[in-house]
This record gives sequence, structure tokens and C-alpha cells, in this order.
Amino acid sequence: MNKIIVICLFKLCISASVFAQFPQMKRAQERREQSLRAEEEREKAEKAKSGNQRAAKPAVMDVDVQMTLTKLDYKTFAEAKPNAATRLADGDPLWLYVKFNGNLGRYVYALHDTNGSERYVLFVEYGPQGDVTAKGHYLLEFRKDELALTEMKMSLSPGRAGHNRALPIFIRKIALSKPGLWNNELRITNVPALPRGPNDYLAKVSVVCDFTKGIAKYPKMIGEFQSMILRDSTDMSKLPIVGKFVNPEINGQIMEKLKADGITPTRLYFVGDNWAEYSDIPFSIRQIRAVTGAFTYQKGKNCLYGTADVTQNYDAANDRFDEATISIRKDIATPCTP
Repeated sequence: MNKIIVICLFKLCISASVFAQFPQMKRAQERREQSLRAEEEREKAEKAKSGNQRAAKPAVMDVDVQMTLTKLDYKTFAEAKPNAATRLADGDPLWLYVKFNGNLGRYVYALHDTNGSERYVLFVEYGPQGDVTAKGHYLLEFRKDELALTEMKMSLSPGRAGHNRALPIFIRKIALSKPGLWNNELRITNVPALPRGPNDYLAKVSVVCDFTKGIAKYPKMIGEFQSMILRDSTDMSKLPIVGKFVNPEINGQIMEKLKADGITPTRLYFVGDNWAEYSDIPFSIRQIRAVTGAFTYQKGKNCLYGTADVTQNYDAANDRFDEATISIRKDIATPCTP
């Protein structure tokens, strides 16, 4: 009996000691949480101070922003929506229409480069329907004067020249498809963080790719798509269209490479208005950026031109792009002009 009493008293002492520690444990936990919150606030303040990024306003998916796909070219979203394409065969042309509730500026994500310039972007994904591990990512960049837009239209196939008039992500990824029936999805978002939740998107649009009879046309269209972006034509004798992109450093590197090839260009310019930035890595939105230069020159009485494809790989560890790799294509005949 005495042993039972002693054991009970011992248990009561232990319990009292444990309960006495609960307030201390609770206070310690609160201090840890306060410390974590303070650290998070400090990091947010530092980011805001450095102007590294500015988040866009949240939006209700497929309500504030809507998307539709068509096989024909329509002038407006309103005309395109009743003619939405939900099923594709190999080689079908494809157009994307995006409609904003209000203007584009309400939804873009703002980035600040190290030189202090502000960039307005949206992020595009393409991959299997409902699969967060998208097969491809593409960064859409807009000029400040474009932020007043209420809708936009882009050619996914066969392509179209001009700023944001084509979106390469579709043709680049669809050309890698295998025969079969595939449920794919195009998504647009202003959330840069990965992985994204199912509702972290401004809009989504799905399409069935019916390649049960095989796929051969889309892979062959890669070169045609690139030609359309450069010159709005598949006629290689036409010079690429002059863009607004300016980069003296890259310009100098191209000149050095041409000099080594014995070419003295009469003109060197860039096609497009900015870098094309994309990724084929499922959980990385930044992998490669690319831009194309064009140059004209003469050999005897022959008028020629060439292109310089410039790519830079993204170094995630140092948050910067590596040195440029330049691929020259030359001796393309073009009509001589006065």
C-alpha cells in the first residue's frame, strides 16, 4: 500500500513539473515564431528597398483574364471566342487570344534589372493538362505603352513578325510530341514562384492534340515559324525586319566574330524588341535567353546577308546570364537595293 502511495506521489510530482514547464515552452515557441516573422519582414523590406520586384494584383482565374484558341485569324477576342478550337490535328494553324478585365497593367509582374530599368512581364506555361510540371516556360515582356492594352492576339502557328505577335512556346514543344492523343494546356500567370498552385494562374485554356495518325508537319514547321518571326515570310531572300533591341556589348561581339570570318558588314541590326526568355526545365522559369542579329554585306556584285543567333544560359546560383554564344549563318542571297 505504501509503495502505491509513493508511486502516485511520484507521478504527481512529475506531472506538476511538466505542467509547470508548459508556460515556458509556450513562451519559447512564441519567441521563435516572432523571430521568424521578424526575419521574413526584414527580407521583404530589403527586397522592397532594393526594388527587385513588384507583385501584381491578384485576379480570379478565367474571370479577370480569359483565353481562347482558334484555327483562324480573327480581329478581336469577341469574334474569336465563339470559334474556339478544342481539338488539333498535325499542322493546324493556331491563334491565341487573351482578354483582360481592365487593362494589361493591372496584371503584369514588374521586375527591376540591375541597371534599374523596370520590366513588365507575364509567365506562360505549356504542358499536359492539370500537370504542374509544365514542359515549357516562356516570359512575355511588355513595353510601358502596352500596359493600356485590354486584349492581345498571338500566332502560335505558323508565326507572325512583330513584338508579341507570336508565341514560340507552342511550336517548340508540340514539335517534340509523339504519335497519340494528348490533352495539353496553355497557362498564363503573374506568379513567378515555382511550383505553382492550381489557382495561381490568370487563365488556362486546354486543347486536345490528335496525333493518332502520326505527327510530321509540326516538326517541319519549326524553321518556317522562325522565318515568319524574323521576316513575316518564308521567303529567305527577304531581309529580317528591323527591331528595337539595342545592346552595344552584343553588337561588338557579333562584329568581332564577323571580322574573324572575313566579313565587313554594311549594316548590323537586331530583330525583335527584347530578349526571348524561356525554359525547358519543369521547375525553372529562367534557363535561356536569345536574340537574333542580322547583317548585310557584299561579295563582288552579289548582295548577301546573314543572321547571328545569340543565346545566353542563366546562372541561377549567381542570378545572372553567362557569356553569349553566337551562331552565324551567312551567304544568304538577297536582292540588291539602291
